[in-house]
Amino acid sequence: MLYNKEQLEKLTHRWTTKRGKALIKIIRKSKCYLSPVLFRQKVQNFPGINDKELNGEIDLRGAPLAGFDFKVSVKEEDNGFVEDIAILSGIHFEGASLRHCNFEEGKIHDCFFENADLSHSEFKNSTINSTSFAESDCTGANFHGAKLINCGFIDADINDMVVDSVIVDQKTTFGDKLKSEKDESYHFASIQHKQIKQMYKNSSLHGQADWHHYREMVTKRKILLRSHPQRWISYLFGDLLCKYGTSFVRVLAWSLVVILLSAFLHSFNNSLLFHNRPIDGTFWDALYFSIVTFTTLGYGDFHAVENMRFVAAGEGFAGSALMALFTVIVARNVIRD
Repeated sequence: MLYNKEQLEKLTHRWTTKRGKALIKIIRKSKCYLSPVLFRQKVQNFPGINDKELNGEIDLRGAPLAGFDFKVSVKEEDNGFVEDIAILSGIHFEGASLRHCNFEEGKIHDCFFENADLSHSEFKNSTINSTSFAESDCTGANFHGAKLINCGFIDADINDMVVDSVIVDQKTTFGDKLKSEKDESYHFASIQHKQIKQMYKNSSLHGQADWHHYREMVTKRKILLRSHPQRWISYLFGDLLCKYGTSFVRVLAWSLVVILLSAFLHSFNNSLLFHNRPIDGTFWDALYFSIVTFTTLGYGDFHAVENMRFVAAGEGFAGSALMALFTVIVARNVIRD
């Protein structure tokens, strides 16, 4: 759950009291958060804990646990093999200080890290399910080899977050805009979108990968000054035309615009010859000529005359470019998928 600044300060203040500091030592030593029943026994009569809104789940909101190792030894019954992993379920860490904590090899599900400080924490090779990191500080956090299932990083600070070899599912999201974008740190935003794009590509989620490729290119464009010509060229021919190579629908739409506009110009100027003879051509004749010109078929039955020849030549050039672009985008989608 997300809390405002005043609420977070109140949640954090609980642990600064004499009773709160003593309780933190007990939690660190006993690791009572592994069992809701044991946790409730340890925190009996602690003020402001176990609110009804938590539905009996473990309340570590605002807790100062920086540097804590959440890994515990788990022994398999069959062969006696012992493994150190972090097992966390149904724990509320909203606003908690979890800097440099160790969640490596974790099995984490249904936890809440909103507004938490997770900077430089270790989540290496963890499986994280149905967990929210919204508005948390994940600066430098290591998620190498992690599996993210139905996780949310909306408005999280993900500067320098390690995400190589991460696998995600289609419900895991970083939001339409990253926090760095909203803060107008476009250089860092472009780097983060590129990393997230690669993450989705590795997980065969090409639709989400395309979205973050698009946002990467948008943020790169916004690095340039508004008055810079390259910014406007990138916007017109990259964004509007084809969404930076991710949308063949936009290419089709612009192709239709070029065809209809050219047909209208030819019809309005009555500039067509049919087998080298002047005719009072209809709009349909002009549309047919426009399609033939755009696709560079060149049947030769209709010809443009006078200044309208340059319109036909321009349409032929635009048609060649747009058809090539359409083919590239479709082929990329087919081969990739």
